[in-house]
Amino acid sequence: MIQEIRGVGLLSGIVFKPPRSLKLRVPFEAFRRIHSGMFGQALVMRMFRDHGYLTQVCGNNFMVLKVAPPLVVTDAQIDGFVSAIHAVVDEVHSSGTFWPEALGLARRVIQV
Repeated sequence: MIQEIRGVGLLSGIVFKPPRSLKLRVPFEAFRRIHSGMFGQALVMRMFRDHGYLTQVCGNNFMVLKVAPPLVVTDAQIDGFVSAIHAVVDEVHSSGTFWPEALGLARRVIQV
């Protein structure tokens, strides 16, 4: 689901694309119809809650995860972030918890 990683220096954006697999495409498209930012917000929530990394979607493009580490960062911290984003993307593809949790987020959006 990662289309590209772009940026300059440590300010980067991870660009996501819709999943190819039909099994993942159906919930992805359902969430996109509720709100275009649902997928990105679910990623942000997982990165912070499960791994302690504060990220955000990039402006009005909800399919880009903004990566902006502090000016003073160690290689170990960068490696930790890479491991965390890898774990979250793996959860999207293989876990039964990501999509049901995202559905709960969607329910809260609909009730607003």
